[in-house]
Amino acid sequence: MAESGRDLKSEVTFGTQHELKPKERVIATVRGESVDKLPVHHIQFSGYAASVILGREVYVGGGFLQWREIQALWKGKEAHQAFVRRCEADAVALAEACGHDILRLDYWRWPKEQKPVKKIDNYTILFGNPDKEWYTITYDPERELLVRKDGLGHEYPRDSKNLETGEMTEDTLRQAIYEEEKLTENYNPPLEPDNKLKSLYDKYSDYILKFGTETVHVDVGSVQDLMALASWPKLFARKCLAQAKRIATDLKRMADSGMKINFSGWDFCSQRGPMVSPSTLREVLMPALKIIVDACHENDIYYFYSSDGNFWPVADDMFNMAGVDGWFEVDRSSGMDLHELRKKFPDKSFIGNIRSQVLHQGTKEDVVEEVMSCLKIAHQVGGIIIGTSNMIMPGTPPENIVTMLKLIEENR
Repeated sequence: MAESGRDLKSEVTFGTQHELKPKERVIATVRGESVDKLPVHHIQFSGYAASVILGREVYVGGGFLQWREIQALWKGKEAHQAFVRRCEADAVALAEACGHDILRLDYWRWPKEQKPVKKIDNYTILFGNPDKEWYTITYDPERELLVRKDGLGHEYPRDSKNLETGEMTEDTLRQAIYEEEKLTENYNPPLEPDNKLKSLYDKYSDYILKFGTETVHVDVGSVQDLMALASWPKLFARKCLAQAKRIATDLKRMADSGMKINFSGWDFCSQRGPMVSPSTLREVLMPALKIIVDACHENDIYYFYSSDGNFWPVADDMFNMAGVDGWFEVDRSSGMDLHELRKKFPDKSFIGNIRSQVLHQGTKEDVVEEVMSCLKIAHQVGGIIIGTSNMIMPGTPPENIVTMLKLIEENR
């Protein structure tokens, strides 16, 4: 298949005469070359689903993992260090058990600077200053969700790191632009590779690691972002351009550290489509995103973007205008059909498409039909990394999870 005028470097010669390493298999798939078997990567696991697969508690997931980290922070420095080590070991063990070719080492984490100060009960911990500003985090173990309540009793989902204060005005936005442009102007990243990142790429050299840089986005959960975009779109675009130029300067360093695919993104689509008009995204976001993608290509890195939901209305802009190479979290339940995507974008790659809803609520027969249909399309059209497109939910029947994994392994 076409490489869109790019000649990305290869460290290996791909073919089907021998078993490929996971990294070789993924890169060959992205290039449209023959592979020995389909590459696999499941997007996200609940702690429950991971425990079904490995038969023990596993430190991966969303709210479950954040709650485990909060507990580790509460116990102290040594407990937290042990937690971090176990996160990596468990992520690797889970990936190996599922036959992953893309290795995700970093699941949802709790920001370690937000330390708990008081334990209320087994599922509630207080943060902040109990005599001034404070909030509590309560964990729901059945749904694996965190709920935050501030001192006034207002509830917010998860850790709510982006709680906003202050009104968005044109002056506020211009000040943010000034600060971003100044940061970009003075940004001078080290010339040598990122030691921590390089050590991980070297340690797991057989795999593509699921790491990404920052990216430009519209936070559809932010009142300030939406207000700025609606009222001063040209200023918002200027801010995105400054961010993109700064991010782009890091790409050579990322390549030298071992990055082959840059996995970035931000949820901005629902099942009905983008939550910001496609024309606005085209004018405001795409020029900045193209700067990042072009910098990736200049440094022999592929760029994959992610959002769940229906991204058809912006797919042409993403893939042809900005030059994005692939999409992870391709959501079949929102109308993102693998066959149609590959037909319209034959030189792009896609990760996902097995619906978590079918795993969670369907019968074993439903799961067989779902998985086999995705495998059939992937074999027919190529360019597909098979897997779930969303989290395997708490309460998913163990038989369904095991059936999916077995079918993929036998038919990939």
